[in-house]
Amino acid sequence: MRRSNVGFSLRPSRCTRFLLVLAACAVGALWTLPADALQCTSNNGYTCTPATQYAGGFKPGAGYGGFGGGNCTATRTPVVFIHGNGDSATSFDMPTAAVAGYAKPARSVYQELKAAGYNDCELFGVTYLSDVERSNPQANYHEPWTYNQLKTFIDAVKAYTGKSQVDVVAHSLGSSMALAMIKYHGYQGSVRRFVNIAGGIRGLQTCRFTGYQSPLAPTCNAEAYVYPYNHYTFGLYPSTGVTWYGYNRWTGSGSGSMRTMPASYTGIRFYTITAGSRDQVHCFMTNKRDCASGALFNARANVIAQVDVGLGSGSYQYDWDWADGSPYNAGGGDTSQGVGHFRSLANTGIIVRNMLTTTCAGACSNGYVGAHGPASAL
Repeated sequence: MRRSNVGFSLRPSRCTRFLLVLAACAVGALWTLPADALQCTSNNGYTCTPATQYAGGFKPGAGYGGFGGGNCTATRTPVVFIHGNGDSATSFDMPTAAVAGYAKPARSVYQELKAAGYNDCELFGVTYLSDVERSNPQANYHEPWTYNQLKTFIDAVKAYTGKSQVDVVAHSLGSSMALAMIKYHGYQGSVRRFVNIAGGIRGLQTCRFTGYQSPLAPTCNAEAYVYPYNHYTFGLYPSTGVTWYGYNRWTGSGSGSMRTMPASYTGIRFYTITAGSRDQVHCFMTNKRDCASGALFNARANVIAQVDVGLGSGSYQYDWDWADGSPYNAGGGDTSQGVGHFRSLANTGIIVRNMLTTTCAGACSNGYVGAHGPASAL
C-alpha cells in the first residue's frame, strides 16, 4: 500500500503536508469567530463546505481547520468530532433532512448538543483531510500520519479544557481512523465514550469490486504488504481470512480487529449508529453479504448500544468510477423516503445526545424513534 507501489501520487508529500498544516494554523489564528459561530454555511446535501471556526484562543496545531473554543469554561467531558472521507469537521452542523412520513429533526448533531447545555469550550472538531485529500476520497487510507494529527488535536483539546478525557463522535472513515489512532498510540485512557456512526468497522463490502490492492482506490485496499511492512497502514477491504492476499486484520474477525476493540479497551463505553442495509456506502444490491453489519462492534458489556436507523430502499448498483467522490449512489437510503449513510449522521442528533449524556442502552433512541424514523436496537 505504499505510494510508490500502488499509485498514491494524489496524496501530497510529507513536506507539502507540513506546509499545509502551517497554513491551516495561520488561518485558524486569523479567523476567530464568536463562540457559537459553528455553521454549515453551504452544503451539497451530503457534506458541508469546510471552514476554520476556532475561537477563544484555541489553536490546536493540527489538521486543516475545524472548530471549538470560546469565552467559556468546560465543565462537561469535551466532545471531539471526527468526520468521514471527503468531508470536513463542519458537517456535524449539517442541516437535517425531511423523510416522508416523519417529522424533520429540529437540530443538527452540533446544535442538539448545544441545546442540551454544552458550550463551545466543550465541542471541538478537526478537519484532518487537506483540500487535495477531500477532493480525492478514493485515495485516502489509514496511516500513522493521520493518527498523529488526531492525537495532537485531542491533546490540544485536553490542555485547553483542563480535562483528562474526551468523548469521540466519529462518522464513516473517521470512526476507523480514530479507532486505529487509539490502538497506535495506546490512547484508550484519554477516551471516555466512543460514538461510531456508519464506520467501516468490518470493512466495506463495496470494496470487493476494487480488489485488495488497487492504485485507483487505495481507500479500499487491504493492509500494506510491500516493504517496509507496516500493518498500521491499511484500507477498508474486508479481510479474506487468508495469510497473504486480501489479509486485513483490522476488518477481520480476529482479536486485533476493529470489531473486537471494545474487549481490549474496557474503560471506554462504545456506541454505534448505523443505517444497516440502507447504507449505500456499505451495501449495494448485487452483493449484500455481511453489509448490514459492517458498522457493528462485537457484543460486549461496554458496547452499550447499537442502533439501526436505516430507512427506505437499499442501494442498487456500485458506483464504479467514483466521479462524485464516493462509492455511493442515489439508490441508497438518503432520499426523500429514507435514511442512509449520510442521514445516519445528520438526522440523529437526539440519539447522539442520549449516548453522551445518559446511561442509555436499548433506550438510546428515545425522542427519535417514531417521531423522526424507525430505530432498532441491535
